[in-house]
Amino acid sequence: MQLAFVLYKYFPFGGLQRDFMRIALECQRRGHAIRVYTPIWQGEVPAGFDVRIVPAKALFNHHRNEKLTAWMQADLARDPVDRLVGFNKMPGLDV
Repeated sequence: MQLAFVLYKYFPFGGLQRDFMRIALECQRRGHAIRVYTPIWQGEVPAGFDVRIVPAKALFNHHRNEKLTAWMQADLARDPVDRLVGFNKMPGLDV
């Protein structure tokens, strides 16, 4: 199964980010393909992860998040996944 995860920012020491990484790695261990959408990624990318850095820059967070959602939805239309899992509240998530 192709799973996509989305979060506003990844850095290795945040609580939400550690939860995301633990869940994504376990899903990968169980045989699922992992794609990640985020505008900011700090740290190493685990082997086998497809990290797509979203070019969403804006002066205000809500504008940046709108750009992230629009870009991600367009990318998913071109290259769909089985499930979209969010670690932040946003429209269009399966989980």
